[in-house]
Amino acid sequence: MKYDLLLKGGRVLDEAANMDYRGDVGIRGGTIAGVSPDINPAEARRVIEVGGLIVAPGLIDFHAHAFLQANELGLETDPTCFSSGVTTLVDQGSAGAATFEGFKEFLIDRAETRLFAFLHISSIGLADLRVGESTYLPLLDPQRTAETARNYPGLILGIKVRQQKEAVGSNGLEPLRRAKKAASLAGGLPTLVHVTDPPVPLSHILELLEPGDVVTHFLHGRGMGILDDRQRVSVPVREARRRGLIFDVGHGRNHLNFPVARRALEEGFLPDTISSDLTRQGKAGVAKNLLHCLSKFLNLGMPLPSVLVCATGTPARLLNLGGVIGTLREGACADISVLSLESGQFVFEDCDGNVLQGEQRLSARYTIRRGRLVWQHRAAPGEGI
Repeated sequence: MKYDLLLKGGRVLDEAANMDYRGDVGIRGGTIAGVSPDINPAEARRVIEVGGLIVAPGLIDFHAHAFLQANELGLETDPTCFSSGVTTLVDQGSAGAATFEGFKEFLIDRAETRLFAFLHISSIGLADLRVGESTYLPLLDPQRTAETARNYPGLILGIKVRQQKEAVGSNGLEPLRRAKKAASLAGGLPTLVHVTDPPVPLSHILELLEPGDVVTHFLHGRGMGILDDRQRVSVPVREARRRGLIFDVGHGRNHLNFPVARRALEEGFLPDTISSDLTRQGKAGVAKNLLHCLSKFLNLGMPLPSVLVCATGTPARLLNLGGVIGTLREGACADISVLSLESGQFVFEDCDGNVLQGEQRLSARYTIRRGRLVWQHRAAPGEGI
């Protein structure tokens, strides 16, 4: 047989590869072996009819937490990810130099989900959220952080720092400066900066960043953010994007405000990546999962292809894995999300109690990881596929 598995008759949607048509995707081993408007089902050992569904690259959650406080999603990582179409998760700073070994042993080495990490500049990472991890500067050792990152090339892909008042205390921008130094010493890795409720104007943070660095939580409504006094996207923020900075949603429990998001979208300032910043509390609260977060932006007016590329092609490129994951191109890893775009009346909430009435919602139907069907939706009686 030419194919082990054939997804037949779905909407093949991969904006980064200029694919948007009704067609078929054939898989052999762990690789996408054929993408065509019509593949003969006799050439496949197994055929799944996906008419009326969206066949998209496996989703990449660019900002989530599997190891927050040294446990967090833990054993829940695979079921949480696969049931929402996520095949790759980037843990953003849960672990630092003192805790990364544990994260690798207990999660990266054991999970079926592909896991990467940005290493926190604080050696304890986010192991104790009752204490600002960057309030005690001896924990922020650029040399130690860089050494740990160099020891795990291909797993540690950047450096994380939280520039939030509670996280830095009286240390101002020094944690960011140390994170930037660590990133440089580690071979020029990107730095991802948490900017909710910063201790200084956002423009001061942006001035220290370089092309390829990531500003996360940029649509928050707490403290000094992307909007100026006229409630317009500020000149320093626009200039930062022109310089090559990346803007990541990082929804989470506290970091998405619908009025700010609407203003940004109205002005054409769209996110580069849409991520969940998922934790157990976020999963039980307003974030829920990555598809729920993507659905909010769909109902805020972003077109479906633009929403999906923010969780597929763009994060893959930022991880230097463009063409390998986050795509349906032939020869790519067969990580695939088969999604349903449901119509109805749906209520979405941001992190500040604002409500959005929506008419569309994305949900997962099948998740394929390295060519293997790892999750499928079990329909209730009368529900259909």
